[in-house]
Amino acid sequence: MVKIKYDDKVVMRVEQGKRRNNLKGLFDSQIKILEDRNVPELIIAEFQDKKSFVLDKASRMTIGKGNIPFLPIIPSAYLGYYGLMSMVKIELKSGHTSIINPILIKDQIQTPTNGLYYIFDVEDGESTRNNSPESVIQTFEEQSRSPLIADEIVNLCIITDVLYRHYVYAIGSRFGNFDKVPAVYLDGSSGFPELGWLYIYHSGDYWGSPSCDILRA
Repeated sequence: MVKIKYDDKVVMRVEQGKRRNNLKGLFDSQIKILEDRNVPELIIAEFQDKKSFVLDKASRMTIGKGNIPFLPIIPSAYLGYYGLMSMVKIELKSGHTSIINPILIKDQIQTPTNGLYYIFDVEDGESTRNNSPESVIQTFEEQSRSPLIADEIVNLCIITDVLYRHYVYAIGSRFGNFDKVPAVYLDGSSGFPELGWLYIYHSGDYWGSPSCDILRA
């Protein structure tokens, strides 16, 4: 059995303290973005109430290199896809949706049913670029990772600048038939962020499938 010296314990506590401070800074910066997007105060307050829980959980997790430790999720039931997409900003351009009937979006992944929640250890899709949604589903299963649903990719685009790097599929959801997935991208003619759909076998270097830890809370 390896004995940990007192000095080592002090170093460990200092490192844990630094990590928690970094996570606290991330949490606060995400809340600031939501405030700047004019998210209702009651939603902001509910996320703030989760702060200690989120920081504690993320502090204990192993986060993949380059991954986002945690991300707040506003389900579409709160503001609708039209409302959520309006908060996706590219410079002065606000997002919209080309999906006239959002009811046709069906989630394949179980998510918390008690309202606002967080996802953890989020990979923004960079690692799956140039791979079709169909081709990475099994990989996620083998890695015990969860693909993001439509609500979650929209929130990812609200909080981060992912659309400056690549577009994102929501392979945790389907649109209409099982051969279509929701996606967020920049409209080719106007450059505005758009929520639409693509076929599950579509691929391209400018496209990726985000994923997260299988536990959402």
